[in-house]
Amino acid sequence: MTKKNARQIPLPRSIKRLFPNVTVALDADKAIDISVSRKDCKEAKKLNPSECALARAARRELHADGVIVGLSTSYVIKDNTAVRFQTPERVQREIVSFDRHQDFSPGEYRLIPKPPTAKLGTGHHRPKNGGGKNKNATRKVHHSARVRILPTGAE
Repeated sequence: MTKKNARQIPLPRSIKRLFPNVTVALDADKAIDISVSRKDCKEAKKLNPSECALARAARRELHADGVIVGLSTSYVIKDNTAVRFQTPERVQREIVSFDRHQDFSPGEYRLIPKPPTAKLGTGHHRPKNGGGKNKNATRKVHHSARVRILPTGAE
C-alpha cells in the first residue's frame, strides 16, 4: 500500500460511518497477502465486515487501525487513510460460507487492486437518453440472503 502516484478517491459512506477519522481514500496499487490462522477463524464474528477472520488477520499482519472486508470491495485503514482493494472470488466464497455457517478456512488469502476500469474517480459513461431499445424494462436484482452488507449513510 503506497500513497505515491495514487489517486485520491471520494470517501465512501460505509467508511465515514465506521471510521469517522478517515479523511483520505486511495485505490491500492499492489496486492497484499494475508495469512488467516485458526485463532482468527475462532474469534471472528459472522455478518460483521470488520470482525470476520480475514479482517482480523489483515488488521494483525498489517498493523492497521481497521479492516473492512466486503463481498466486492475491501478497505484497509491506517491513521486517516483508507486503501481500497478488490475482494477476489475465492475470498467471496469464503465470506458467504462464513456468514452463513461460521466456517472460514485458515490459509493464505490475497486482496488485489481494483482493475483500472473499476477505480473510483474514473467515471462511468452512460448515454443521456437512456440508451437501448427497451427503455421501460425493469431490472431484477438478486441479493444473497444471510451475507454481510456494508453500512450505507447515516441513519
